[in-house]
Amino acid sequence: MEKKAFQKQIINQALKQGFSDCEVFYLGGESFEILLMEGEVSNYENSSEAGVSFRGTYKGRTGYAFSEHLEEESIDFLIEAAKENSLLMSAEEREDLFGGEEYPEFHGYYPALEQVCVEKRIQLAKRMEEAALNGAESIASLDYCVLGMGKREVAIVNSLGLDISYTKNFASGYVSAIARNGEETKKGSAFWKGTDWADFNPEETGRKAARRGAALLGAGTVDSGTYAAVLDGKAMTSLLASFSGIFFGENVQKGFSLLKDRLGDKVAASCVTLRDDALLEGGYASVPFDSEGVAGKNKAVIDKGCLKTLLYNRKSAKMDGVASTGNGFKAGLTAPVKTACTNFYIQKGEKTLEELLGQMGNGLYITDFMGLHAGTNAVSGDFSLSAEGFLVEKGKITRPVEQITIAGNFYALLLDILSVGADLYFAAGAKGSPSVLVGKIAVAGK
Repeated sequence: MEKKAFQKQIINQALKQGFSDCEVFYLGGESFEILLMEGEVSNYENSSEAGVSFRGTYKGRTGYAFSEHLEEESIDFLIEAAKENSLLMSAEEREDLFGGEEYPEFHGYYPALEQVCVEKRIQLAKRMEEAALNGAESIASLDYCVLGMGKREVAIVNSLGLDISYTKNFASGYVSAIARNGEETKKGSAFWKGTDWADFNPEETGRKAARRGAALLGAGTVDSGTYAAVLDGKAMTSLLASFSGIFFGENVQKGFSLLKDRLGDKVAASCVTLRDDALLEGGYASVPFDSEGVAGKNKAVIDKGCLKTLLYNRKSAKMDGVASTGNGFKAGLTAPVKTACTNFYIQKGEKTLEELLGQMGNGLYITDFMGLHAGTNAVSGDFSLSAEGFLVEKGKITRPVEQITIAGNFYALLLDILSVGADLYFAAGAKGSPSVLVGKIAVAGK
């Protein structure tokens, strides 16, 4: 059955059977992925999935039910299952539905992406692989070479009159190259995500991965001490992703963040503006509305160093007496609504990487952190992480560095950022940052 007709039929029938209000959330998706190994396709995946989540208020309590079958026979099951599940909930846990608001114009679906045939996509992946293998003399093999496409469709219909939907798609490529010198090996990777195959340069992506791996060969440690440091976009993005939860209203309310009662306070250097932008053109996590039907927004979480807002879903916003910021999302069809970022990034500045290194003079250029799950405390902001990168002397990179541990505090690091670069980097999880210059950071080496 066509999804819109299916959604409306469930709602009409549920209201007749005693639900005072109800909602049907549809989630559909398609994914295509090819993995190459030595010039041949080692894995090929082309899959799709779809389903609905039904929720409604029955005798003053909220009940849920789920189905992956959009057939008339599923309607009775969904309604009866939601009735039974409502008995397990207390009246205090009742969820209010959202009737809708004005929504932004959204362009997230690009038909031309899907018009490129599979053979052409495979050729693009092979070109990326070949460029990575030939990108540097020291490249011995590839760890990973994958090209993919994704499509996502969301539609929400409820008894309060809400009837909204969107479709979005994107393409991505990732390659990881292994450089070898004797017994020493290093990895370098490159990632591309876009909405137009014309923007994808497979040769440049492959060469970038190769150069990154080769540049790290011959690395050594440095003396322990306090250093100025430039964190490149990838490294700073990984830190930002690890600590993004400190900006969630629900975590502040639970005591899992040190930002309680800090709105309006200076929490970062004046050169730092941190945005959560659901409307970013071509963004990995761009959406016109969240899983609760609240309109997507482009908002400054930190504006020129000052904390302007936390990120809220409807439940956490109600607890603080504010409006939802449009950050209530379901991780999957059966998952509950939690706070999540959209395109979450530090706004780029004007300085090139070379200018940041020149401003620093002597210090470290950090390109990667390891052990982010075990080495970070999301509540206190403390971190202690293995890192690699390069020694910088008189503004110039002199040699690669490894076997160092960098320790600090994320809250303090935000305040100690001296300059922000123009090279904005986005990771696959829609977190992003340019390179940043930090005044001082503790390093354990030899």
